Amino acid sequence: MTNRKFSRIIFDLDGVIYRGHTPINGAGAALSKIRAAGYSVSFITNNATRSRSQLLARLTRMGIKASKDEIMTSAYAAACYVKKIQPKPHSLYVLGEQGLRNELRGAGFVVSPFCLPGEQECATTFSHLPHGERSPSAQVLITGLDRHVTYAKLAAALDVLLSGAKWVACNLDPTLPMENGVHPGSGGVSVSLAYAAGKVKSGGRAAGSSFSNIVLREPDFVVGKPNTYMLDLLCEEDKSIKRSSILFVGDRLDMDISFAKSAGLSSMLVLSGVATKEEAKKAKGILRPDAILPTVADLPKWLGI
Repeated sequence: MTNRKFSRIIFDLDGVIYRGHTPINGAGAALSKIRAAGYSVSFITNNATRSRSQLLARLTRMGIKASKDEIMTSAYAAACYVKKIQPKPHSLYVLGEQGLRNELRGAGFVVSPFCLPGEQECATTFSHLPHGERSPSAQVLITGLDRHVTYAKLAAALDVLLSGAKWVACNLDPTLPMENGVHPGSGGVSVSLAYAAGKVKSGGRAAGSSFSNIVLREPDFVVGKPNTYMLDLLCEEDKSIKRSSILFVGDRLDMDISFAKSAGLSSMLVLSGVATKEEAKKAKGILRPDAILPTVADLPKWLGI
């Protein structure tokens, strides 16, 4: 990448600014230098477990300056997307954590309870829960990472989906980078529903003989990367943003670099998250980053500041 003239730098969070609860070494100082040099800064994350307010508090605790309107999450984006559905849904079933629920409630939606009544006691079928309660009905199913997922929650979500609800997924990330490696991401939760609600391939073998014999029931819409919806929303809310002068910094080839390429942004891969240098060098087309750095701490020097 020869042209390094950018007006705005957009950062992913997990694997770029921090891993789990631990900031990437030098990330705070790097962002301070970048801001001091006159660059506008934004953050776009697929992670829907926390609201924008919660992420702002986390960044602040890490000594990283930010404002709420600089943070775009798939949880907030999902709330914005659902608000535009016509006819407007009056209730949602959410398979996800409190941050996602807070964003949806903040947008004025009725969200099903965090825990289903009787879920601890129930072990087989959930169409009728132990004390006569039925699984919740909803017009829209919203899925994100749920680290408290239970069989009961999955069964209720499947009931909602099979009843004809529209399915909006916050993201389909396979993994989530943490301090001690990678953990299952939102896509790992969603694929359980996709498989259960799927159909056996015509002319295929018995359904249970191979995962590939099932045609997965795909979400109706995915708000997170590599879909460009979150960037579209960010640009809609801030008319000063010019895509032609944005550098996007991420740690995944499949989600971040392909997102940047699809949106017409310059792309930077950092090796502090999921993708390795070897994978990046072999990547082609939409997965090939414009530049590679070890971590975000090296970005100011790369920018010449």
